[in-house]
Amino acid sequence: MKLKPLVPLMEKKEAIASSPTTNLTLHFEKDFQAVGEEGTPEGTFAISISSTGGKEFYRGVGDQAEADKINEGVKLELRRALRKFDKHVQYILDKYKYKSR
Repeated sequence: MKLKPLVPLMEKKEAIASSPTTNLTLHFEKDFQAVGEEGTPEGTFAISISSTGGKEFYRGVGDQAEADKINEGVKLELRRALRKFDKHVQYILDKYKYKSR
């Protein structure tokens, strides 16, 4: 995922990275304005996925056997990419002791 320069948003969150092929944006609340259950300041971040009607990708193939082979390869690579993403997000959650609501 290639990081983009920070772009100010109209909301109180800030986009720190996005992927143009998936419309995935990570937001980080930097001002610690929320108060947690223990009465202490609480930092938050969110991962949002938005859609503008979806994107369709295609590639020409010679026959159905080639199409099946490519489709299986792409599914496998997408699963690997999502597992890696999930693993990295979980690492951040564990390292900074974040809890989900």
